[in-house]
Amino acid sequence: MDPLDVMMHVDKIKPYFQAIFSADSHEIVGYEVLGKLEMDKQLISLGSFFHDSSVPDDFKMEMDQRIQDLALKKYLQESIQVPLYLNVHANYLETDKEDQFLNHLLSYQEEGLDLSKIVIEITERQFRSDIELFTHTLKYLKTLGVKVAIDDLGTGASNLDQISLMEPDILKVNLQALQNESMSTNYHSIIYSLSLLARKLGAELLFDGISSNYHFHYAWRNHGRYYQGDFLFPTSNQFVEIDVLKDRFRKDIQQFIKVERQKLTTKFQLATSLDHQVQEKWKQIKKNRSLDELIDILAKEMEHIFFRIYVTDEDGFQKTVNFIHINNEWVWDNTVKGKNWSWRPYFIENVIRMKEERTGILSDLYNDIETSERIRTFSYPLDDSLYLFMDISPMYLDEHQDLLW
Repeated sequence: MDPLDVMMHVDKIKPYFQAIFSADSHEIVGYEVLGKLEMDKQLISLGSFFHDSSVPDDFKMEMDQRIQDLALKKYLQESIQVPLYLNVHANYLETDKEDQFLNHLLSYQEEGLDLSKIVIEITERQFRSDIELFTHTLKYLKTLGVKVAIDDLGTGASNLDQISLMEPDILKVNLQALQNESMSTNYHSIIYSLSLLARKLGAELLFDGISSNYHFHYAWRNHGRYYQGDFLFPTSNQFVEIDVLKDRFRKDIQQFIKVERQKLTTKFQLATSLDHQVQEKWKQIKKNRSLDELIDILAKEMEHIFFRIYVTDEDGFQKTVNFIHINNEWVWDNTVKGKNWSWRPYFIENVIRMKEERTGILSDLYNDIETSERIRTFSYPLDDSLYLFMDISPMYLDEHQDLLW
């Protein structure tokens, strides 16, 4: 809809509320306020109006304030006790506009609004001013009890350092990119990074845009505490009972737990099986050969599972060639012998685990640096100073789908 038409029909703007659910209580723990235009028996989203760069910020702020006014009045009148999430353009908190926004919020505090029940959602990519002044404003808001959520993560490039400076209480992840298969592999890595960032900051993960059971499961499996989306509950011009989905949540999450247990059991069984296989085959190999020759024999015994095998010492220095399975034969790659891999994630930790527990370890799923394919690595302690690393073939993983999670 043309932005000018929106401004001309400001009297037809209504606040709508999308429920936010919690993984722990299975209840509604908040509502995001969304503005909609009711015209000719049609409900028109205002998303395009707020994302249109040609619309002046003053117009957007005026529209935001109207939506917030209507929502806050209804919120207070009905004595709603769960937090209200307000979308706030980052530039509203710049020096020349922040007083206007703050005064607007404080005027409702005088009417009985508990500011600790307000969460402001800010899209980090919208910000284009002095980060220090901006974070100062956010910190002041937080002293009043207001919580801060960084919105729309996962849909494009984000500056993680800038997000860290904002010290958000909530990181809000948009699941829209999951619907694009060409983006899904990179998207998984982005979600993993955001999950680590949330843990580092002491922030909660909120997954938005849940439009299927797959999305819901994905959000739960990636440590989301809060969820919203039309699959769970559509936007409404009314507040609803906080336990409206409690029974459904309980059933769905119990099903997720069942699926995860099955997958973890499969991984545990594979790790145990590989541990026994490598142990037995290594015992059977006569040791009157060079280490390269010994590992070559072992590789040929297990080529149905692995595509790359090598050995390092406990400090990460590679003691063998890389044995790579290509065109049904093992090729020796001498270029990596002597290189050090101690810089790789979890290398030292895993070596210590193998040394202490005397058992093999199956890694998480990750993207291989050389092939860019998603793989797992099985690591095994040959003795106190030598450690075997065996990269599982993507074809084997494809044949065992439970290993691809």
